[in-house]
Amino acid sequence: METLQQILAKKLLQLKAFSVQIHNPFTWGNGWKAPTYFDDRKILSYPAARNFVKLELARIVAEKYPDADVIAGVAVNAIAQSTLVAEQLGLPLVYVYPTPKDHGLENQIEGDLRPHQNVVIIENQVNVGSYVMKVVDAIRNNGCKVLGVVSLFNYQFADANRKFVDADVELTALTDYETVNKTALQMGIVTEEHMKIVEEWHKNPAIWSPK
Repeated sequence: METLQQILAKKLLQLKAFSVQIHNPFTWGNGWKAPTYFDDRKILSYPAARNFVKLELARIVAEKYPDADVIAGVAVNAIAQSTLVAEQLGLPLVYVYPTPKDHGLENQIEGDLRPHQNVVIIENQVNVGSYVMKVVDAIRNNGCKVLGVVSLFNYQFADANRKFVDADVELTALTDYETVNKTALQMGIVTEEHMKIVEEWHKNPAIWSPK
């Protein structure tokens, strides 16, 4: 029987939300060159996939964190998913920027978050982990407890995993890098040769460059 990770990996690949380009690598926002790119925003355009992700994210929050008072979305990419989860669970929603805005009220946390509330953070994907860690700090500095982070996808980088351990934050992802790669290979989307290149990139993503 397929696991949740495998089912979602297949859905992502069918929607082409996860792409592999070996010879013309993507440039990530942090400047890294990468042969892979995860475009979770595509899921929002497909009601069946969107509903599946919403229900699974909400199920994990309900099962693992029944004491959650508030859902916090990582701004801006996880605002849509966190809104769906908060609506499904009937919980208040806030969204949090990694740094305060430089205009208007200069808020870092948008919405009403009161001290001593229990918060679950929803993230779309975890790669280097620095972004979501700033959100964790902002919520804790507001006098609240972070129960955990629930993400749609985890790139499983060793440095990012250490950040979560060091910050004492539990991370749960619906699917991950290893599962998506194995599923892509099984579906014939990528070749064994492609996977070797992607695996080399994954070992040292910050210094990888196409040959």
